[in-house]
Amino acid sequence: MLHFLLRRGALIVPTLFGVTVIVFLMLQIVPGDPVNSILPPDASQVDRQKIIEQLGLNKPLYIQYFDWLLHVMHGDFGRSIIKRIAVNELLFEGLRNTLILSAAAGVLSFGLSIVIGVYSAYRPKSWIASLANIIGLTGVTIPNFWAALILVGVFSVMLGWLPSSGMSRIGGGDALDVMYHLILPSIAAGMTTLGIMTRMVRSTVYDILQQDFVTTLRAKGAGSYTVLLHVLKNGAPTILTVAGLQFGYLLGGSVLVETVFSWPGVGSLIYQAISQRDFPVIQAGVLVIAVLFVCLNLIVDMIHGMIDPRVRHTA
Repeated sequence: MLHFLLRRGALIVPTLFGVTVIVFLMLQIVPGDPVNSILPPDASQVDRQKIIEQLGLNKPLYIQYFDWLLHVMHGDFGRSIIKRIAVNELLFEGLRNTLILSAAAGVLSFGLSIVIGVYSAYRPKSWIASLANIIGLTGVTIPNFWAALILVGVFSVMLGWLPSSGMSRIGGGDALDVMYHLILPSIAAGMTTLGIMTRMVRSTVYDILQQDFVTTLRAKGAGSYTVLLHVLKNGAPTILTVAGLQFGYLLGGSVLVETVFSWPGVGSLIYQAISQRDFPVIQAGVLVIAVLFVCLNLIVDMIHGMIDPRVRHTA
């Protein structure tokens, strides 16, 4: 097991290095000049040159990259060009809020998908199976930002049941108030995951139920609960792999959902930084999400190896 984890962990280094290169170069080809976001249009060339030197934009591109990478490795993401404060402060608050939203959306989507998927696999002709098909198609086809707008229009504007924006009421609120504001964003963010996971769980469990060992278990008089445990154990590697990828999607793919609901997370922070050409914030936000995604996949691989010993010997 240790050898398996070391091999998997060794792959993180080149992966993260590639991520830093892509994140840095991606912003170099994006239209827009961060200097224009700082200085007024009528600024003199002397003032522009001074800002360029302060930001290090006059250095060769590879020097800029290694300077930035060196600071990142020491946990320093620089300062926001627009807000003039440390990017670390902005990221810490935004990352905490994004993790709250992703965790809520994950619990909702994973829990419902397993219950609906397993039941519809056992009862393929029931109304639950039809519901699973509807959820799967709806979740895959409807973008999460469009679902967010529909939810706001129905439950906030028309019915007035739930708040349409923010993380708490004005002036701050308790944990119950945060959960109240979390309902609509978590549903919108988790819809795609719910659709994908429901279809995947249903097909996985249904295929396992057709295998010979299930027939043998039932012939030996094993109860429904025992059969279900064996089915879930055999389907766990596939389900965990897709669940890990989907949770990574929840972390990085909820940018528009956070924007629609004014949820103060990393996605909303990156969106604002893009519109303001605040490059340090964009680089830090994308890099943190990428690092979390890579680490999450390592955790999934570790759990996968613990459940299925064959993975440890073949990987």
